[in-house]
Amino acid sequence: MDTLLQVAGLGLIAVLLGLVLKKGNGVLALLLTLAACAAMTVSIVRLAEPVVSFLSELRQLAGLEPALLQPLLRTVGIGLLTQLTASVCADAGESTVARLIELCGSVLGIYTALPLLEAVLSLLRTMLEG
Repeated sequence: MDTLLQVAGLGLIAVLLGLVLKKGNGVLALLLTLAACAAMTVSIVRLAEPVVSFLSELRQLAGLEPALLQPLLRTVGIGLLTQLTASVCADAGESTVARLIELCGSVLGIYTALPLLEAVLSLLRTMLEG
């Protein structure tokens, strides 16, 4: 809850200051937004550490290989980074760049998840043969 209050507060302050600065200096307003996004991202990443630790413990209890958890975490990270960067580009008026970032993130997410999909396919083949 504290992290949400910090992120929300910083976000609101950045938006208000950005609106004031946008009239006089649009580039400075964009830089302020980027700095606020970076600071908020650091707070959010701290929340991910216990989640990753928990998932790793679950993986060990289930007897799964570490190679199966990595693509999942990477895919989630790709999705979050894609959403953040595309939103910043869209807010800066660069909607074409934002769409290309979204496309790249989508393709990269699928590519990164291939080991998981291959493991599921292998499991299905084993079940059908046995």
